Amino acid sequence: MNYKTTTLILSTLMLFVGCSDSKTQNYEAKEAKNTLEIIKVETVAKKEQTIIKKDYTIEEIYNSMCIECHSADGSGNTEKLTPSMAALSENEMREALLEVEKDEGHVIMEHNRGEILKMGMEYSAEDMAAYMFKRFNNKSE
Repeated sequence: MNYKTTTLILSTLMLFVGCSDSKTQNYEAKEAKNTLEIIKVETVAKKEQTIIKKDYTIEEIYNSMCIECHSADGSGNTEKLTPSMAALSENEMREALLEVEKDEGHVIMEHNRGEILKMGMEYSAEDMAAYMFKRFNNKSE
């Protein structure tokens, strides 16, 4: 083989390799875009779930949804990194719960509140704070 033939063969191979990589990259980019679109659709669908309101007392809500992480006495759970509620004043509890309602950075609690609401367990920050303060604070009895 002479120099021109070798160069021609190598150039042709490089052209095919370059084209196939470009097609593969375009395909992968298209697949990534499709994946993002699916995620967006699923997120929208989740927000449109119907919430059925039922009558639950604050105590029933706390005992069924909050007690596992915050405990019966409000002392929290160090394994789950859950803070003690018993050490807070009623006003501090109310402010913390209002922040959760406003989606102000309590990611886990915002998720949990969403799950509570999906189950039809509606509550106000004021009522929950008053209940927890009375339950956890021995001086209030």
